[in-house]
Formats: sequence, structure tokens, C-alpha cells
Amino acid sequence: MSSAVTEFYASEAIKRRKVRKGTRSCWECKRRKIRCIFTSLEAATCIGCQRRRAPCVTQELPEELAPEKKGNRHLSDRIAKVEDFMKAYLASKDAAGQPFGQQTRHDTLTTQDQSSYLTPSRRRYRNEADDHETETARRHLWEALPPEEDIKILLQESSIPALYTEMVTTHPVSQLTRFSLGPAAYPRPELPDKDAHPVMLAKMMLFFAITLESPTGKNIVGLSQPAVEMRHRLVAAATRWVTTNPEMHKSLDCLICIMLEGVYEINSGNLRISWAAHRRAMTVAQLLGLHRSPMPNNIQRIDPKLNSDPEALWFRIVHMDRYLSLLLGLPQGTTDTNILSHSVMQNEPPLGVFERNLTVIASRILERNESPFAASDFTTTAAIDFELLALSKSMPASFWRPAFFHKLTLGAPDTLIESLRLSAQVYYYGLLIQLHLPYMLTTGGNTGQGYSKLTCVNASREIMTRFIAHRTFNPVSSCSRPVDFFALLAGMTLLLALLDAHHNPEAASFLAHQRFSDRAMLDQALERMDVITDVNKDPVTEKSAALIRRLMEIEADAAEGNSYTTKSVIGGVDMGESSRDGRVDLLLHIPYLGVIEISRRGPVSREPPPQREQADDNDNSPFTFPPHSPADEQMLSHLAVSSQTLNGYLSTPGFGHPMLQRPSQDHVSGPSQEAAHPAMTADVNDWTFQGVDVAFFDGLMRGMPGIDPALEQQWIEEHTHMEDDG
Repeated sequence: MSSAVTEFYASEAIKRRKVRKGTRSCWECKRRKIRCIFTSLEAATCIGCQRRRAPCVTQELPEELAPEKKGNRHLSDRIAKVEDFMKAYLASKDAAGQPFGQQTRHDTLTTQDQSSYLTPSRRRYRNEADDHETETARRHLWEALPPEEDIKILLQESSIPALYTEMVTTHPVSQLTRFSLGPAAYPRPELPDKDAHPVMLAKMMLFFAITLESPTGKNIVGLSQPAVEMRHRLVAAATRWVTTNPEMHKSLDCLICIMLEGVYEINSGNLRISWAAHRRAMTVAQLLGLHRSPMPNNIQRIDPKLNSDPEALWFRIVHMDRYLSLLLGLPQGTTDTNILSHSVMQNEPPLGVFERNLTVIASRILERNESPFAASDFTTTAAIDFELLALSKSMPASFWRPAFFHKLTLGAPDTLIESLRLSAQVYYYGLLIQLHLPYMLTTGGNTGQGYSKLTCVNASREIMTRFIAHRTFNPVSSCSRPVDFFALLAGMTLLLALLDAHHNPEAASFLAHQRFSDRAMLDQALERMDVITDVNKDPVTEKSAALIRRLMEIEADAAEGNSYTTKSVIGGVDMGESSRDGRVDLLLHIPYLGVIEISRRGPVSREPPPQREQADDNDNSPFTFPPHSPADEQMLSHLAVSSQTLNGYLSTPGFGHPMLQRPSQDHVSGPSQEAAHPAMTADVNDWTFQGVDVAFFDGLMRGMPGIDPALEQQWIEEHTHMEDDG
């Protein structure tokens, strides 16, 4: 009740009014002629007054204590209506737009100020429910932790990885200095309290897992359990009870835990799971208001010592979301450009400014890739290319010096800063490849084709040079997964350009003299990959090396005058090779596309299963190359997955590019099981390249001639009739 009501009770001169028995109504509801409803018998304020933010004065008291009929009463009503509208809007927006089916409860949107309007009984019930959830999570997390002696060892071993990971993830580049990354900043190895909040326990467990996942962590001595088994258990518990638990998504500390989950997965090579974790982090960050400008000041923090910068954390979330979306060919989660606000940029060093501008440019590339565009339309690509060029010119000359690890030691602050500079440069050249890849193998009237080819080749060389320098200095690091994947894309791009030069005289003119140095550089990169495979037992690097090595053999054979074609085959195995009738073949297991075979002098067609008849040789279908938009790709892949086998493909000689013929749709009933796209949770053992290969080929053929809509509709109708008859 209001202070006026309290003073009234204190006054002995004023007597209570007599009201009819059973009446429990306030003056405001009586004046408005509406029903006065209380949430419970103990409630002191009715629902109407609570909504209007007005004092609820019972009729037992004089009417003079009720709110004035004039003044700002109408303003209060209007404010209350606006607040109610915003609540309903946010609730409906969350219910309709939350990714991955996570329907966050409305109470995660409420602030501490809003919770003050709850009645004592409802507040007590909510607190009891929260306490039960917290206690349950705490108990399960403690059960997943190793013995106390192991915790002491891990606290000591994880001090540097924890500091570096948290600083890079939650602080602006301007705060990454020798002092902030030096020994004085190392966290003190303290055992957690038995009553520690589950979020704090999960954060510690994720730091342990990141440390154990690293090559140096695998050699920690004195642990009572194998490192692999321990880190899997720690991550599973932290994910189950904190990072995927909506009840915990109320603080900045929990948001950091979700980011740490993403860091762990990307270090493990699970790019798709990492992408999903970063998208979940984006959702939670938006619920906390980190996407707003200015950000709210009342963001909850569990750890009073937490000094993370919310704005820097939001930027890192957006940066990683777009980074992984480009690698995997997935849509971005937000088009926010507030990361370039003047108040932030003026305090950032050149590296920080460079990263933020690259993140905005990456958004434009993703937008272009999500929209249909023709091979002849070079306008958008040229505009983005101009932005990248202007950004490179704005950087100081010292920024572009070659990666220099001489006299640096592993784990030192200077080494981390130099690695960040190298990663930013690789990202820049990776964006150039992503931007120009659709035009690299196009032929005909596109004036930008030669420029795109040259840009892709030069960017690939720059990436491979930096990959070799970094992996020569540190072949055991697990924190450079994106650089490793970009090196794979660069190697494939460079080799495809060399292969194209053997078919295209125009391309051969400016690649001939660099061919031998390019192959020597790729050989050196393969040596580094072999070392990583031997030391880390890394299947991703092993498969990448095998793919590049096989493509190099094909390119060398093509340079001798042999002609190669590509086709898709049914059945088949993972990437390997076969020899039939003297031909040397390369089999690439590409989800959605099936098994792609590169072979000598073979017809450009997909081999049907033995029980099916060959497609008619006279069928000259104009269907060529993948669809231009993800919507088309999604539709066709959905139709394909719904059936059993993909029977026949037709070649279209002389149409489009000679190396990349798109199969036709005759006798189509779906891809084999091997061609199905893996689940979002597929790990490195389910799909080695995590979709990076699919994104590469999709981007490569995006600029090719598109689908004939009439043929597409005809195929859909025939496919539907086939299913009905079957």
C-alpha cells in the first residue's frame, strides 16, 4: 500500500467505513465500474491497480485516499497500456522466432524491477521453483566433476587457456595487452565452494574441457581418469544443466558459458555444433538486451568480479556467427551494424577496427548469397570488393607484414596477439574467395570473370602462406580450426583454377609461370598437415591432406594433356580412388550432391543403379548446375530426401563450363543415403568436413546458369505421380 494508506492506519482520529459483508473492492475499480479481482486472498493489490501502477485503496478507507481523478492519471493509464503491449509483443515474437525450438519462458524477459510487482505468494512460489532448479543443476554438476585432486591439477593447468579464451571472447581488442595477458592476470587456482552457483561451476568445467581438448592438455599427468573421457563428461554436464537450460539464461555469466561451449566445439572440429551454440548465444544475448544501443545497465552478473564487456561479447557473438555461416553455407542470425558505432571504434586499435569492418562486410556477402543473382550481374560483387579494397588501404603498412613468429614462444602474450593478426588476415582473404568464387569458373560475357579468377588464386596463395607459417611454428594448436578450414578451401580453389587452366587457354596465360611455385607451396602445406595428423591424430587434417594430395595428382596428370570430367555416381564410398579401364578416379563424398567422381575421358553423366535403365541418349535437358538461392536448394533437397534412389543424369555437352556439368532430372527419385545431409549435431566422425565442402561447391557453382523453372515444375509433377503410383 502507499504511504498515504500507512499514515491513515496510524491515525486514531479516522475510523474505518462500514462496507457490505463480502465486499472486497477498491475505489478505483468502483469508479471505473469494473470487477475488482485479486490474484489470491493474501494479495494487497488488485489486478487492475497493479496493471495501472496505481495505489489500491479498499472501500473500507475514505475515498480521499484513492488516486486523483485528474492530473497524470490518464498518462499512467497510457504508460500501462504501452507496457502491456510491449510484453505481449515480446512474448509473441519469442514464440514465433526462437531458433532451434527453444521457447524461453516469459520470466526470462522480466527485470528485477518488474518482479517487484509480483504478490508475496507468487514471488515466494517462483523463488522456490528457482531454488529447486538451481539445487538440482548444482547436484548434477558436482557429480560430473572429477575428484578433488584432479580439480586442483586442472585449475593449475587451465589458468593460461582460461585467461586467453575469456579475454579474446569477452573483451575488446584494445584490452588485449601484454599486461592483461601476463602472469599477473592469471586466475588464482581456488577450489569452488560447495554452494557455488551452477553457472560458475559450468564455466569452470568448460575451461577444464577446453584445456583437456588442447594437445598440451592431453599430456597432463596425475589425472585419475583419461582426458578424453573426462572432458566429454564435463561438457555433457555443463551443456545439459546450464548452457541449454532456459532457467539459467538470465545472466552475463551464463552467456559466456554458451560462448565457451562454442569455443570447445570449434576447437574439436565440430563446426556445425559450434554454429548452433553461437546461434543460441545470440538468442540469449538478445533476450538480455545486448543487441540494443545503448545497452541496458541492469544486466545480471552472478560473479561480482566479472569485468567482461557486454558490447565486446555481443560483437564476438556476431563475428563468430557470420564466420561460421560463411564456412558452412548457412544463413546469418542478424544483420546488426551497431558494432561499427563511433563510440566503440574510436577506442579500438587497427586490428579491432579491421575485425569489425570484416564482420560487417561478411554480412553483405551472406546477404548476396541468400538472394538469387545471375552470373552476368557483377554489380553487388564489385561493390563489396571495393569495400574490402578500401578497408585494406586504410590499415597501416605494418599490419600487412608477413606472419612473424621468430623469437616468440608458445603461450606468450605476444604470440597470441600475432596469431590474432594472422587469423584476421586469413579471414580477409577468405572473404575474397567467398565473394569471387561464383565467378571463378564462369565463361562468356562476364567482364569480371578474369578478375574474379585472379583474385581467388591470389587470395588462396596468401592463405596457404600464412597457414604454413603458423603451423610450422605451432603444429599442435587446436585453436586454429577456422584457419585450417580456410586453408582447405584455399587449396581446393587453387587446384581447381589450375585444372581450369588446362581447359581454358585464357586462364592458362596468367597461371602458367606460377604453376610450379603453387604446387611447391601446396606440397609444403601438405607436409604441415601430415605433422598435425601425426601429432594430434586429427581426422579433419588427415582428410584435408588426402583430398588436396589427390587433386594435385589429377592436376599433374591433366597438365600432361589428359582430359578430365566430373560426374556423380550412386552408391560409392567416402573420398577415395579407383581404377577402371586404365582411368584414375577421385571419389568425393559430398552431402546433397552424392558421390562426385573426377575421371579421365568419362562422359559427363551420373551412372544409374544396375536395376534401372539408362536415360535416353536423345534427351537434351537444359537443366544445369545447382539452384541460385537457398530456398531452391532446400526445396529440391527436401524432395530428393523424400524418395529412395537417384537414377539417371544427362550430360549437356558444350553448355556452361566443361568441368562442372550439372546432372539432369530424368528418372529422379532421390539421393542415396550416403548423400543425405547430416544432422545439426553431427560430429567430426560423422562428417569430416562438417559442410565446408558443400558450402564450397555451392558457392563455386552459384554463378553458373540456373534452373529452368518449367523443367523444375515438370520434374516435381512426375516425381509426385511416381510416388502416388508406387
